[in-house]
Amino acid sequence: MKSLFRTVLALVLTLASHSIAHAGVLQDHLGRWQGDLKIPNGPTFKIGAELFIRADGFYWASVASPDQGAYDIPVTSIKETGDTAELDLSFATLKLQWAKDHFDGVWVQGPGPLPLTLTQVTDFPRVTRSQAPKAPFPYRDEILAIPSADGVTLGATLSIPNGKVHPTVVILVHGSGPGTRDLDVAGHQQFRLLADYLARQGVAVLRYDKRGVSRSTGDYENHTLPQLVDDLNAAVQAMKARKQFARIGLIGLSEGPQIAAAVAAKHPDSVDFVVSLAGTGLPGVEEMLLQDRAWAADHGANPAEVDRLMVYVRHYYETIVANADVEPRIAALKALYDGLSPEDKASVEKHKMNEGTLSLEWAAKPFLRVGLMSNPLVDWRAVRCPVLALGGSLDHQVPAKENLAGIAGALHAGGNEHVEVAELPSLNHLFQAAKTGDENEYDTIDETMAPVALQRVASFVNNQH
Repeated sequence: MKSLFRTVLALVLTLASHSIAHAGVLQDHLGRWQGDLKIPNGPTFKIGAELFIRADGFYWASVASPDQGAYDIPVTSIKETGDTAELDLSFATLKLQWAKDHFDGVWVQGPGPLPLTLTQVTDFPRVTRSQAPKAPFPYRDEILAIPSADGVTLGATLSIPNGKVHPTVVILVHGSGPGTRDLDVAGHQQFRLLADYLARQGVAVLRYDKRGVSRSTGDYENHTLPQLVDDLNAAVQAMKARKQFARIGLIGLSEGPQIAAAVAAKHPDSVDFVVSLAGTGLPGVEEMLLQDRAWAADHGANPAEVDRLMVYVRHYYETIVANADVEPRIAALKALYDGLSPEDKASVEKHKMNEGTLSLEWAAKPFLRVGLMSNPLVDWRAVRCPVLALGGSLDHQVPAKENLAGIAGALHAGGNEHVEVAELPSLNHLFQAAKTGDENEYDTIDETMAPVALQRVASFVNNQH
């Protein structure tokens, strides 16, 4: 999938495995700290650092760039010495020196270090959205730490409606990208809104940070799809063990429904229903080709150019699948590009067909190759519980017509007769009411999720008995 998450200071965000930090300056100054970073001969960005306790009990941190809508950017390692802490990111380093009531910081990136004074703030600034949850809240939130299969600990929030005995609980499942439990995307917090909406309707909701992100431990950078399936199953089993919920359902967005289908197929006694929001219903390479076709058109390619670009894109993905080892994979991709005609190279550059999943950076990631080799139809065919599958008619990332048909076809082929499918008009990939569906619209739309989508999900969940 093309990443929904913004770049920071014009560099692509990548994440790496977390090492463990010991108590020190982080422990003494928990909270959010923010300052103004002046780029020489350029703009000024607000940069923040949040110091917190991870789900595994260790002190940790993340970085934010509020002006660019980027929050909970994970650090790769932390070094503490006395009153100093060095937060390493994959593209920069933030050095913090405690100075009585603030941090004297230094941002190291590119040609030279830049000074940055950080003072404590209650929260980082965000765009105010009209649908943002507002008090009073007729539910209580519990903060949980959920152990997963390979030693990862997931940080999570469980919202339980007040006065409800044995409610249904749903677990929200991320799509691609480093998602938090609130799912910060393009200035919106989709999972926070969805959790609030459902909890007000008497449904308990569990949402968690993806492995390696925010309060969860683990290695986001090197994760693969089976690990995400293990993480979701760990969340399911944790809810089942509480013995307080009448039913357990899964609600996934984008890649999330594929993960949900895998868990529902493998653990049918633990999952009572599934909701697919913009879920994938095609084999990995075919899904990416469909997405990239829309991407090329969105970036100005005419139909003939799109067809020529798709020949290159198919060869690109097939090269990734054919090369299990990273170094020969990257070498083969470079050779593929070098073999293009000057005209085709210019077309690739012009229409941005070298970004996201078509970049060499992404090509080195294990999760991309595993995703390309995956086929969600296998798991959908084995799902026996009730399923609601929704798509937006303006979705350019997971086009609704083809993917809904794939999901419905697989479910029916497997004998599942409890299937509801709907393509919702004029909604984009995030289920916002949109004009074009282009990704550039996401943060310009005030609406976080259209009421028709929220209502359809809530009605289906509450009708499960």
